[in-house]
Amino acid sequence: MNNEKYLALMSALNYCYDNEKQLTINWNNGLIVSCTSITGEYETDTEPGDEDYIGEYAAAVGDVEVLQPGTDNSVEIYNDCIEISLKCIPEKVSLEDGTVLWENND
Repeated sequence: MNNEKYLALMSALNYCYDNEKQLTINWNNGLIVSCTSITGEYETDTEPGDEDYIGEYAAAVGDVEVLQPGTDNSVEIYNDCIEISLKCIPEKVSLEDGTVLWENND
């Protein structure tokens, strides 16, 4: 995924954070969740060159309700939260009314 597209994803999540919107998020393993709590964009703890470095920015969504389970465990839900980062990129982020805010067309 290119940097511009990833930053657009982070901007869509920030829009929801700023406006307290409920989201529906789809992943390519079939997982679909609804969430009401978004942390906003934050910098990761790792630095370029660190073994765990996956990118500079991430966001987390909370109050996750699984609408459709995924076919595998590739998306980790921890304490009702999912961290969205370069390691865990959704396929689509939309508002509760179906308005698509961001979609991965790759």
